[in-house]
Amino acid sequence: MNLWAFFLITDANTASITGTKQFEHLVSTGGYIITAAGRPLIQDNVHEPFIPASTIKIATSLAALEILGPNYRYKTAFYLSDDAVLCIKGYGDPSLTSEAIEEIVLALKKRSIRSISAIVLDDTLFQNAESNDWGGNSDNPYDAPNSALAVNYNSIALRKHGNGTITTGEKQTPYIPLMDEIGQHLKPGLHRVNVAAFSRPSQINHSLRYAGQLFKAILLREGIEVRGSFRKGQIDAKSQPIYTYSNPKTLEDVIRECLKYSNNFIANQLFLTAGLVRYGYPATWKKARRTMNEFLSESLGLSANSYSIWEGSGLSRKNAVTPAFLAAVLEVFKPYGFLLPKNSHGFIKSGTMSDVYSYAGYFSSQERLDPFVILLNQNRNTREELLVKLHRLYQEYVGDRQSRPFGNAN
Repeated sequence: MNLWAFFLITDANTASITGTKQFEHLVSTGGYIITAAGRPLIQDNVHEPFIPASTIKIATSLAALEILGPNYRYKTAFYLSDDAVLCIKGYGDPSLTSEAIEEIVLALKKRSIRSISAIVLDDTLFQNAESNDWGGNSDNPYDAPNSALAVNYNSIALRKHGNGTITTGEKQTPYIPLMDEIGQHLKPGLHRVNVAAFSRPSQINHSLRYAGQLFKAILLREGIEVRGSFRKGQIDAKSQPIYTYSNPKTLEDVIRECLKYSNNFIANQLFLTAGLVRYGYPATWKKARRTMNEFLSESLGLSANSYSIWEGSGLSRKNAVTPAFLAAVLEVFKPYGFLLPKNSHGFIKSGTMSDVYSYAGYFSSQERLDPFVILLNQNRNTREELLVKLHRLYQEYVGDRQSRPFGNAN
């Protein structure tokens, strides 16, 4: 299927409905497009690449849905050695929350596990420690690093009281010592922070320390004795798990959450997992990029000149796509359009970074979804005003001309 051909129907600087000069005051550097039935209604600079920010999550989601399948479920495997060491192997589950760990511990308890000598944490399925421009060290949760074994999206909730006391920041998550370590660096108040921002050189990083401490705390809370501590390790490939947790969330559920909250951690877990499934252990950024590029070019027939994708969340400023590219992706994403957040204009995903303001999604008419894209790389945020004007134009066009062929401006 060569979707690229749909967006070469008209010249990039012409429009099917009206000229684009009426929007010049809103767009200094950027492009936009509205389509209907795969044809442009109005467009400008549609073949120029721009930084998309989080709107790239639509392409990431589509690739994951097509490669993994909408019913794909993440898993986490548990092993018990003869000397009662509990080994936990992560497979990249982005939704391994405190509630999920509670469910896991209850399942282990049903298997008559009452005492554990130590915990081994295996995160070797992902090897993503390359230098990059998106793995920031800020304490913002959106900078949380990816891992094959991560809990609560690698972000931790805690409350620092006025007297310096640290408590958990959410009822479902028990207090763990890591909260005290991190809380010493924070002002009084309720916080949710990226655990990796507070890592110190050690044998085990904060991401795994968080997982180890949280599993231990919940095991103890449920009456399972944990005599020793936890350490990083690797499960023998020949070992058989005593229990495999399959997350009840399907891939569609995970993607809905990713798009609703614009969760960068989830998006890149999907990006890395697609590469893992396509090219095998271990998951790497290189495999993930190769998988995405092959999907876009071979499965969708999109020109390699229309995109450069370095990671799946939109954090990297090396990401660049054309409005025509994103409109073509949206054409294929239509069966999953309901996964996008909905507002009065339609189904919409936003993208925001410094000097980057984007929207992409669907306007709708009579249950039909028509893609639109706004990519602005400028210091003035006119995204909302442009969206309102384009939506109004779309409504007028569809309402007045439903009986006329698309492209007829008379």
